[in-house]
Amino acid sequence: MTRGSPLPIRMYARPDCEDSALARDRLRELGIPFVEINIDEDEEAARYVERLNRGFRSTPTIVFGDEAFYIVEPTVEQLDEALRRAGYEIPVRSP
Repeated sequence: MTRGSPLPIRMYARPDCEDSALARDRLRELGIPFVEINIDEDEEAARYVERLNRGFRSTPTIVFGDEAFYIVEPTVEQLDEALRRAGYEIPVRSP
């Protein structure tokens, strides 16, 4: 999707959300920079997540670029695919 620099990443999350922890761990494992926003502490961010998710505060909601695209509650495989789409070089995981 992109040429040049990969798209920046914002992850809207909750500290007690297991899916958020999985996404956070995967991004850190891959060394991919991202900004994490806690929607429990940032009401504006919570409303933004609700707007993207038809009224739900689903986490993680991961936004690539300036809303180029976003994913919600992804599996590791879905996250890896989205990262590739955003211009990151992600190795294919072995089964």
